[in-house]
Amino acid sequence: MACEKEIDNTIPKEVGGLPELQQKYKEQLVANADGWVINYVPVVGQGSVAIWVKFNQDGTANIITDYNGFTTEQANVRYRLGGVNAPELIFETYSAWHAIAENMGGAFEFVITFNADGSASLKTINGTVKHTLKKATAADKADIIGKADVVNLIENFNKNASGYFKNLVLANISAFFELNPSARTIKLTWLDVNSNTVSEQFVYSNVANGIALDKPWKPLNLQVETIKFGGSSTNELIITEAGTAGAGKIAVDHVPAFPYKNSADYFIQQGGAVRFYAYTLATAADYYSPALLVEYQKLKAAVGAETFNTQIYNNNGTAPNITSSIQFRYIMPAGQTTHDGTANGWMPFYYTMQKLDANAVKITPNGVTTPVGIPFLSAANDFMSYIFPPEGVTIVPFGRAGALQRVRIVSRKDSKYYMTITVSTPASVYIE
Repeated sequence: MACEKEIDNTIPKEVGGLPELQQKYKEQLVANADGWVINYVPVVGQGSVAIWVKFNQDGTANIITDYNGFTTEQANVRYRLGGVNAPELIFETYSAWHAIAENMGGAFEFVITFNADGSASLKTINGTVKHTLKKATAADKADIIGKADVVNLIENFNKNASGYFKNLVLANISAFFELNPSARTIKLTWLDVNSNTVSEQFVYSNVANGIALDKPWKPLNLQVETIKFGGSSTNELIITEAGTAGAGKIAVDHVPAFPYKNSADYFIQQGGAVRFYAYTLATAADYYSPALLVEYQKLKAAVGAETFNTQIYNNNGTAPNITSSIQFRYIMPAGQTTHDGTANGWMPFYYTMQKLDANAVKITPNGVTTPVGIPFLSAANDFMSYIFPPEGVTIVPFGRAGALQRVRIVSRKDSKYYMTITVSTPASVYIE
């Protein structure tokens, strides 16, 4: 005879049936006037989210978290105790629980059991990891509000800062940082003792006045486990403490924390075996920053072209006729031509270049073009004033398109103006 699978009945006999146990659990949740707290780690290896929940008798809950977008108290969140085989705590109104589920792999339905110490264990449906829901005190709620203040500080800083480069500038080291508050990750990039670029990603959790990394950051024999914040302005967030790396700031700036190695030489190709040739394609929004896209569209409209792609030629031609230029590949609408009678072609505007440092180049338009470009010289100069300012540009490595290098040309005057180009030559030469 086949053996029947035994099912563990979690309902104590003295309680009665499942509905009675669900009602008992609800009463236990409602009974704690100061609410409940949980440091919720949705998936092992992620940063924790601090959540305060006050369960009300009418089936609603009040929630405060340190999760982006849910840092103020949310009221009237519907919850219920349901389940078929065991009590389940289910949050029905869209809340932080749902946002965490969407962005971090969490849940908003849990099997709930109570422990001998008065805490409760929450386990995702069909899951194995238990999360502890503890009775809160007024101090616990205040602590979460303090963590929420950190989230708001970072969020407002990210939203209001206007520079392209996110620089972590500390007393003993500088680095680039990329913060993803929704996923609770931070990526740091710095130069090692040999001036090679090193990147490492960390999971973080919010703490009072700062963030705690899931593992120590150890650049150049330094060690940082917690970063504490002070005040902030539009483009700076003060750091009061960062381990042995010292105090400093997170600055959103128009120039990088440290230079990209050899990117200026790569772009200029002075004396190079081949010219530097790079281009954009027709999907303009993929190649021009939102601010520069406005100026590009003005130039395109002035020409009246249907297709209007940018090409960069540096160290082009043969001696003594070596030139550098930005050229616009134009195709006019069907049946139309430019003033010189051409329906398509290239419109060059020439410039000179000066290397400023390892990754910075000053590009100076010299007012020279060809007959097809003469009527549009003023409009072209307007466009170039944004992307080629007197302060120069930073040549930023930007990954690859297949086997081809991509770079960004970023204004050092106002880095909201930048252009992404795909490099055709030199081929098989990369900068990181």
